[in-house]
Amino acid sequence: MKNKHYCILLGLITLATSAFSQNTSKEVSIFSIHAGPSRYMGKLIGITNYSDHYKDDLRDGFEWNMSYYYLGDQYIFNSWRLAPGVIYQGGRFQNTEENNSDKIWMHYFAPQLGLFMVKQKYSLSLSAGLGYQFYKDRSTVYNKPRDVSMNKVAYNLSAGGEYFFSPQWGISARLSWIISNSDSYSVKYHGQRWQVELPNSNEGSGDYSRLSLLIGLNYHF
Repeated sequence: MKNKHYCILLGLITLATSAFSQNTSKEVSIFSIHAGPSRYMGKLIGITNYSDHYKDDLRDGFEWNMSYYYLGDQYIFNSWRLAPGVIYQGGRFQNTEENNSDKIWMHYFAPQLGLFMVKQKYSLSLSAGLGYQFYKDRSTVYNKPRDVSMNKVAYNLSAGGEYFFSPQWGISARLSWIISNSDSYSVKYHGQRWQVELPNSNEGSGDYSRLSLLIGLNYHF
């Protein structure tokens, strides 16, 4: 599975490098900042409380995103342009009860390949990438700190739309989905650290993801 991920990542980097080398004139760079609500999907792994009401409250969170794309004048699919880029996206999910709490932080970095259709007053975009996600749950149990780490390969899909209010600035909305998979996590508690394997655990293992709706600004230069 890991070899498959690495092959996909190598393919994305190769395509991105090729796209850079083919761009000749009328280049456009796009830098974006977005933020908005997020929903934790799939398995909740390594948390302190697995009751339904606690998990439901923990699933609602907040995301922020920064991205850069490089567009040239090479068109594919009629009016769509291929654009290599890179993104960083962070997320936070938290919940607290009397004897326990969880504060989950996720940081995702990935190269991207995007498709952009840019018109005079608006643009549409689709993008995908494969990268790495750093997962940390800074939790407590009976007021004692407990840290959970689960750093894994992940991939993302996103779709967005933008309205230009000046030649260089636009306001945009983006639907972002980041997906990963894990069957283990690392725990540090009471000064000790150990690895928990979950292939047949009641906690479950497998896919987990975060789906977010992000609003922000694009700067074209």
